[in-house]
Amino acid sequence: METLELYDDPLAFGEAASTFLATQALRCTVIASQLAVLLAAEVVTSRNFPTPYWFALARSGDGAVIGLAMRTADYPPYLIDMPPQAAGELAAQVMARGERPRGANGTPSAAAAFCERLVDAWGGRVETEIASRLFQLTQLRVPDQVPGSGRLATPVDLDLLAAWLDAFSDEVHIGGPHNELSPQDRHAENLRFVADKVAGANQWVWTDRQGQIVSMAGARDPAFGFARVGPVYTPPAARNQGYAAAVTALATRAVLERGAIPCLFTDLANPTSNGVYQRIGYEPVDDTVHLRIADTPA
Repeated sequence: METLELYDDPLAFGEAASTFLATQALRCTVIASQLAVLLAAEVVTSRNFPTPYWFALARSGDGAVIGLAMRTADYPPYLIDMPPQAAGELAAQVMARGERPRGANGTPSAAAAFCERLVDAWGGRVETEIASRLFQLTQLRVPDQVPGSGRLATPVDLDLLAAWLDAFSDEVHIGGPHNELSPQDRHAENLRFVADKVAGANQWVWTDRQGQIVSMAGARDPAFGFARVGPVYTPPAARNQGYAAAVTALATRAVLERGAIPCLFTDLANPTSNGVYQRIGYEPVDDTVHLRIADTPA
């Protein structure tokens, strides 16, 4: 019989889930990277929930860990391989703690079971916001003959890159707390985000022959040997020139040089970006979803 364990202590969760995280490090990259943030004592806060974060795991009858979940800040819960029964039980326990999630992300069956339990309690319906695909680099193929050159971003670039993150958020339409902020607060959050990337040498840009920035790509610090590349953004006027492939390859090479394996997520509804990443050596690994609860009574 499956059992569910809920943790408010990231260290205790990390110890309990260590084997699963090590063997499924790539597919658990979102959970692993957030766990690393908390274990590094970075502060995470929540405006909408009674606690800033939690983690959970499901065990099989023999005690083996078979699925993980988490919520950090005000983002939807993220579930990987959580069996549907355990995912439903997790939703019940989360509601009992006074939380009201507006959706869930991760493994399709797990996220759906979690959301269906919410709908049973509150009404509404489950909608898919984004279907995503996780890719892992197999062999980097750097594009040639792309005009311009790449470099690490500097503090001088911050205002432009934060504005591009604003535009990226508008374009991809991923729900969650970030898009619920006022435009001014969202820009301030994006400015802090990209400033951290620049300070950590985790943000790259591509410039055209005139020295103007035409594309950007970021990366996260490694967690369990993998480092996620993104977000990647090119403004519409500069697209179809190879800039996104070039700057992604630049970020990817930097991740490799740091001893980690690059990975990234794409929107399955965007065949252009999926094609770009595969051309430079990324191969698909797993599919995930972003689900939301629509038409829930107040």
